[in-house]
Amino acid sequence: MKHFIVGVCLALLMTFGMTFDCGLAQAACGKVWVEGHHNKHGKWIEPHWHHQHWVKGHHNRKGEWVPGHCK
Repeated sequence: MKHFIVGVCLALLMTFGMTFDCGLAQAACGKVWVEGHHNKHGKWIEPHWHHQHWVKGHHNRKGEWVPGHCK
């Protein structure tokens, strides 16, 4: 009986514990084309593809809520 209870607890933990942090499933953000430009130090950056990633919702520097988005 003891092993059964431990097994059920582990199964519940694995089921709900792994999905708790995920929130809503998000589609892949993909890539965007970045034109050639000068960076803030004046160095020329060649045109390239930039892979975006998902950013969770957060408060910005002004304290305003920003929902999750691709960045």
